Amino acid sequence: MKFTIPSILKAATTVLMTLSMAQGAALPPMASSPSTSAASMPGHPVSLQKRMIDGLNNFNCKLTKAHPRPLLLVHATLLIKESWWTFAPVLIDEGYCVFALTYGQYKNIPIVGGLAPIAQSSKEVADFGDEILRRMNVTQLDYVGHSQGGILGRYWAKYLGGAGKINRLVGISPIHHGTTLSSIATIAKALQIYAPAQPVFDSFAPSFYEMVNTSEFMAKLNDNGDTIPGVIQSNIATRYDEIVTPWETCYQNKPGVTNVLLQDYCMFSINEHLTMINSKVVLRFVMNQLEPTTAQSPNCLSFLYLR
Repeated sequence: MKFTIPSILKAATTVLMTLSMAQGAALPPMASSPSTSAASMPGHPVSLQKRMIDGLNNFNCKLTKAHPRPLLLVHATLLIKESWWTFAPVLIDEGYCVFALTYGQYKNIPIVGGLAPIAQSSKEVADFGDEILRRMNVTQLDYVGHSQGGILGRYWAKYLGGAGKINRLVGISPIHHGTTLSSIATIAKALQIYAPAQPVFDSFAPSFYEMVNTSEFMAKLNDNGDTIPGVIQSNIATRYDEIVTPWETCYQNKPGVTNVLLQDYCMFSINEHLTMINSKVVLRFVMNQLEPTTAQSPNCLSFLYLR
């Protein structure tokens, strides 16, 4: 089979549109308006509309003895801060001061984040994290990251002056060791189309190739270990992850890290990579990690007692 630049461009466009459409499952609906309707954007593959989360990014929020640190939520590739519409309202109601940002927007691609070079996105997260610490007058925050969001805190701590600024880091299907993307990257290398396609993907989403398990970025991230000294770290993965593959690579290897599989809590959970942040079982796990003294066992009925 002969691969040409036009054929690679067509494939790249198909992949981007497919991924964007898939993200619709993880983004909330919202009543449309002339100013916010994504459906009105010419050529946009799916109606991705923003939804305000009451209480998010409230710098007047009062920290308490029960919740003495701000909580930073960091979304996945191709998502936005409003993607936390399942988690954030519950956490805010529980008394957490919750913050989130949309990072990694690239060139003129609308709405979605996580496309920019990962080091650049990490700098955005670091700057926002430092602003939270300064304005909330604290020295540490807790951090929950989904997919790419799960590693930006590590890069902040390791390379961008964030050492000592994160108390807990909870990863939801985090891409700690990169991915084979369900072996697509491996097959592309075998067919000798991996390298020729990279300039195409880098033109709209440089982060994609950096998240492959053999990338220079992943080697730098995990140089001298895959954990952050002094940080309490935990991860939850799903057996049905089609983005971070093998799913076991969501785990960190150092003793003391909590690594769990969603299906060990609820065998009926069929959440894949994107919908992990819509799972009340995952939310219960996250809440347990943030506050172990009030932990409740995550199970298939978690949706009954978490709104």
